Amino acid sequence: MAEDDALVVIAPAGDLILDVRQAEGATRFSYRVHSKVIRDSSRYFENLLSDRFSEGEQLSAALEALKLAGHSDLADAPVDALPRIAIVDVGRTSASSIRNLVADFLRAIHGQDLSVAIPPVPNLANIAVVADRFDATDTLSRYVRRKKYGSLLDAKSAKGKISTGMTEERVRQKLLVGLLFDHAPWVTRYSKHLILRDSSQWQPGVEENHTRPLWWDLPNGVEDELIQRREYILEAINSLQSHFLKLYTSGERQCKLGYDTSIQCDSFQLGEMVRFFIRLGTLRLQGTIYDNTEPTYHTGDVERLLESLRQCSSYQVDRNHAHCGLRTRLLPLVDLIQNQLCLDTTSLDVGLCLECWNNHRDTYAWSAAKRPVLWAQPRSLTGSRMLQGHQRTPSSCLHRHVVVRDLFMATERDWTARDAY
Repeated sequence: MAEDDALVVIAPAGDLILDVRQAEGATRFSYRVHSKVIRDSSRYFENLLSDRFSEGEQLSAALEALKLAGHSDLADAPVDALPRIAIVDVGRTSASSIRNLVADFLRAIHGQDLSVAIPPVPNLANIAVVADRFDATDTLSRYVRRKKYGSLLDAKSAKGKISTGMTEERVRQKLLVGLLFDHAPWVTRYSKHLILRDSSQWQPGVEENHTRPLWWDLPNGVEDELIQRREYILEAINSLQSHFLKLYTSGERQCKLGYDTSIQCDSFQLGEMVRFFIRLGTLRLQGTIYDNTEPTYHTGDVERLLESLRQCSSYQVDRNHAHCGLRTRLLPLVDLIQNQLCLDTTSLDVGLCLECWNNHRDTYAWSAAKRPVLWAQPRSLTGSRMLQGHQRTPSSCLHRHVVVRDLFMATERDWTARDAY
């Protein structure tokens, strides 16, 4: 075992030494702290140092012994005489050494400045992990808001915009900080980024690894919620393709011009439509006599997928059918979906709304909602009729989230009202 490290003094008049290790047998780091401060700031320490546990009884007995020995001012008490409490495991962090990480966590709890004026995102994310481990996120959340770390870090990165070079790990670190330290803009922005861009964690064949830092397995059901939202969004986009294929194979005349060539127009459009979707990689022809294939999912960027659908050409069987075909009918529906995804990243719609997630989760979460049987009348998405059923929801923004959620979660979607051919 490596030699134990020197004492880190957080509180010069502290009445307790914390001996902290990341694992049994790992290097021990010791910190002098105020027991009352850590009890007031952390439910973990409040319980551990109460008279219900031996650690709390030992602390009370040791402090009483110090008073009897004449050390009424603990600042003058010998360090060796102070009570010591052993702590093992500070959470799933990425820190190579926990010495400075735990010191910064304890400094924040004591209301002191951290080791650096504006901690980098990885440092802040690691502190969030430790705060979560010791049930001190409320205290750290107030500290981070008071220090305005979120705003200061955004100011250093083009007003918070997500750069094209930002790694998924950095996105996840910011999302975890937002979730645990109650910084709503980061929760919305970076949850939406993962939903629309996909995650390396969600790829087929990737197994869960609970030894990786906590941001790779977002807590409190968030990871599963993001996966669920992405799958429903992809299902909704796929239903556009299914809608038009069903129309053109139904036998009902789609070309309304009344020409002798209208039947040929429909056949031509169906053929071009199939070719277009196969070329995009969004459709495959598969026999139903025997099919041993596994379900597959789009693993790319949702925004790029929508842009690919926009590349549909204006196919026409001859010059008399200039306005027939897929493009004039598909693009308004792509616009509708894109508007509801709100790709400007300032909306609270498909990204997590922290207020609704924390306060109205049972009503708000996609993973907890019952799927609507049918979604229709898209022209009313922003109108009063679509909102009437949700006017009594307890949040000023919850009704809007629920309306958009219904579009993506519906078991069936009737696109006909918007398919204004």
